[in-house]
Amino acid sequence: MRRRDQIALKKGPISGLAEEVGVPQKHGLGAVRESLWPWILWTVVMAVVAWGIAASLQRFHRPVELGSRWVLWFLLVLPVLAFYAFRFHSRRQSTWGFSRLALLASIPPGIRTYFITLPFSLRCGAFALLIFAAAQPRLVNVFERSEDEGIDIVLVMDVSLSMEANDLEPNRFVAARNVMSDFVKQRPKDRIGFVIFGRDAYPYCPLTRDHHAIQRLLGKLRLRQIDDGQATAIGEALGTALNMLSSSKGKSKVVILLTDGANNSGEMAPRESAEHAAALGVRVHTVLVGSPSGEGGGLFGLRAPTDPELLEHIAARTGGMAFIATDKKALENRFQRILDLMEKNKFEHRIRTTSGVQDRFLAAAVLLFFLEMLLSLTWLRRLP
Repeated sequence: MRRRDQIALKKGPISGLAEEVGVPQKHGLGAVRESLWPWILWTVVMAVVAWGIAASLQRFHRPVELGSRWVLWFLLVLPVLAFYAFRFHSRRQSTWGFSRLALLASIPPGIRTYFITLPFSLRCGAFALLIFAAAQPRLVNVFERSEDEGIDIVLVMDVSLSMEANDLEPNRFVAARNVMSDFVKQRPKDRIGFVIFGRDAYPYCPLTRDHHAIQRLLGKLRLRQIDDGQATAIGEALGTALNMLSSSKGKSKVVILLTDGANNSGEMAPRESAEHAAALGVRVHTVLVGSPSGEGGGLFGLRAPTDPELLEHIAARTGGMAFIATDKKALENRFQRILDLMEKNKFEHRIRTTSGVQDRFLAAAVLLFFLEMLLSLTWLRRLP
């Protein structure tokens, strides 16, 4: 009688190939351990991969963002693939070309049998790295830079004949021109305009950040350049400066008015100009050059009427300061004081750049694929 028939008579119907060849089936704790071990190994490999990703990102000491965060949803496919792979592995049967395998049951399993699913686990780890790289991890670089914000300033300078008085060396005009030139050099981020006045007022230079052009125009400036210089139109000069600032969109607007006399010309009254300045939010600082009494030096003892109270009113009405400079050193100090009073508005630049770091994760995935292939072809090679 054939062996198949003998087994059928003794034990009933044949339930599988292992029973046919005499290999005993595993039951109880052994079966549970055999079914859980691939999952334990898979979990360990995935945990090591996750730890490697986290450790790699922490080494940068910078924030990390994902350009395509939705790609990470594909990680949920890996446990599903593992489930079907391990289920197929548990059902896989040997196809040895021998009539009896019962003798092999007495041979204890080697250590390799515990790692037979390691190549698949490594493959899942490689896929996890590829998915994370596809999510486009990027380092975020944020640079903050704080700078002074420029303001709009109009310099208003008296060029009437009385500015020839030499109580300031070499005279009031040259001393004022030199101090204004130094002032321009110390405000590199500001837009600066220039108004000159005598009997009339004239916009000598529009608001500009081209300070080299301003310096050239200051160098060419002369007394009585626009008229005979026999009168002083303070109201007209301030109105001209306000007109220059009317189209300005700057948050801070300042006028610096420098004169050595009293208003005795022009159609616009200085107090009226001060009201307009206050309405526009323009701060006016005034500087009275020379003696408040009007005494001047020079060969002919130039004398000009002054009105310190008017200059103080203009400054007070617009939120500025009124100064008196009786000599060159005092004039320099007064302009330095004005510099100290200038708003130092700050603005911050936040420059944000990103740099991709997915290359290292792609390299790690290739390494895991290579390791899987190496183990599958050598130590953990399976025969048909």
